[in-house]
Amino acid sequence: MKFEYKYIVPVSQLDELRTAISPFVDVDPYAAGSPAHEYTVRSVYFDTHQFDFYFEKVDGFKIRKKLRIRGYNDQKGDDIVFLEIKRKFKEPIEKNREKLDFETVKELLNESGFTRSNGDGLGITQGINGAARFLYHIYSQNLKPVVLVIYEREAYIDRFHQDMRLTIDKNLRSVPFPGIEDLFDESTAMPALEEKFIFEVKFHTNFPFWLRPVVGRLGLMRQAASKYVMCINNHRLADNISRTMFFSHSTGQPQNNT
Repeated sequence: MKFEYKYIVPVSQLDELRTAISPFVDVDPYAAGSPAHEYTVRSVYFDTHQFDFYFEKVDGFKIRKKLRIRGYNDQKGDDIVFLEIKRKFKEPIEKNREKLDFETVKELLNESGFTRSNGDGLGITQGINGAARFLYHIYSQNLKPVVLVIYEREAYIDRFHQDMRLTIDKNLRSVPFPGIEDLFDESTAMPALEEKFIFEVKFHTNFPFWLRPVVGRLGLMRQAASKYVMCINNHRLADNISRTMFFSHSTGQPQNNT
């Protein structure tokens, strides 16, 4: 499990932030191959017809999850994508991630794909068990793709603690109600967070000691910064969803009764 601290930062502070963290970080190896030290992240998010995952986040559920298919950069023809289940347990976050080729994922998410759980005819030699966990949630809750979220990510590793990661996510944009096959298509994408970017600090035990004065000097305030919620709001996808709130005595938090 890990913790994620997020900050929404004006683009005008981007160079100052880069300069402040540069003595303490190395470029993430995955981003080092790019001249700009960045890569494009593309995620198709799933939700119920009543947008339960969205409202669990908006209403402050302490225990919640989200499902997404994630790919990177531009489509090449032999693309690998990831089936991800991200769970939050109050503060820490846990993520299950399964790697498969894109063509296999598209077929698995067809109506016939889920019944062929042994992978016969799909060319699957590994990873099918992790995919089955993802598909179980998709089909048992009748989840549908609701938004494609895209952004450029600068990624860095703390020089002193290699398990600490810092990311700068820029140019957030999205496409409503995509098909799985649209993961790499952003021809109709709309900006979702103009003139700002999201700075994330991911760590397992302690917040980086050297980063506290940087955050203070730049006046950054930790806050909720769900890209999924921002993009849903940008397209007003959940505006007409009717729901009834009730209070859970067992968890002490608001819950949906849809």
